[in-house]
Amino acid sequence: MGDDILTDRDLNRALLARQMLLERHPLTPVDALSRLLAIQAQLPRTPFIGLWSRLATFEPIALRQAIDAREVVRATAMRGTLHLMTAANFLAFRGSLRTGEAITLPGGTKTTVTELEPVLALARSHFAEPQVFESFRDVLEKAGYSDIRIMAYAARQLLPLVQAASDTPYGFSPGGEFVLAKAYLGEDIAAAAEPAELLRRYLAAWGPATPADFSGWSGLKGVAPLFEALGDDLVTFRDDRKRVLYDLKDAPRPGGHIPAPPRFVPDFDAVTQGHQDRARILPPEHAPRVASKNLQVPPMLLVDGFVAGTWKLEAKKKTATVSVTAFEKFTAKDREAIEAEAIALAKTFEPTAEAAVLFA
Repeated sequence: MGDDILTDRDLNRALLARQMLLERHPLTPVDALSRLLAIQAQLPRTPFIGLWSRLATFEPIALRQAIDAREVVRATAMRGTLHLMTAANFLAFRGSLRTGEAITLPGGTKTTVTELEPVLALARSHFAEPQVFESFRDVLEKAGYSDIRIMAYAARQLLPLVQAASDTPYGFSPGGEFVLAKAYLGEDIAAAAEPAELLRRYLAAWGPATPADFSGWSGLKGVAPLFEALGDDLVTFRDDRKRVLYDLKDAPRPGGHIPAPPRFVPDFDAVTQGHQDRARILPPEHAPRVASKNLQVPPMLLVDGFVAGTWKLEAKKKTATVSVTAFEKFTAKDREAIEAEAIALAKTFEPTAEAAVLFA
């Protein structure tokens, strides 16, 4: 018997269930981040909105306190991008994101970690205390390096740096100061990190998925052996395009018939970024409307589980307006649910303003 077929709707509901977007969960921000593994955090506010969309009783102050207590960190992780993670997950999995000696730098230059050791030594000394990252370029220049941007990139990719929390509403300043994880958390990253365990955690939050999905999400290459390492812990399916999908045996797959409420997800949200083929969350006809030449991913509105528009929250004078740009016509029932969700969003993040909703 061949593998069971999972339609895009089936995959959508599996993804929403694991990303806690099918229903809100009664978890703390730390517990939710632990389950999700990581939430992208290119902008300081976005993880707050991402967790608000997922949790039953989310209060921004609870996440802010976890950041201050260093239970949660903002750090360079998957694909060299900023993520919000629990300190425990960061320490356990940061070392899994690089395998082998070889590294290809911007511009195609191939080198090794050993050859970059003099640069890394400078970076370890510089970031023993919190420093603005750009200041490391001055260190490199004084040391005689000409390709300082590329060398700074190598340090950011290879060293476990975290951003130091600051006294701002969302815990981090734009740009901000970075410091070695050991100096900030009192513990270094795991020396014997297991990429196969990273795969297991990925499937728990984003499965079913292909090896290409995991490779694109993690930045790791040659991942097929990791799937083999999990062996009988995995089951396989096929999607509408006949590709083989792998998943954990006991992971939730609720089926495409399950209702999905409207959800506002922020810029770069994890639910839209976990797969190479995003048809399970982003209808192909809408993909051009959220494509960006400068790699920006706009905040998106999910209706019936799929991207159906974009949105933005703006506070002017005494009014906080959620402006929705719809990609399709909404039913009266959906529109009513979208408005209620938008007002709740505005009241949470602009509590002193009058909430309003504008459809474009």
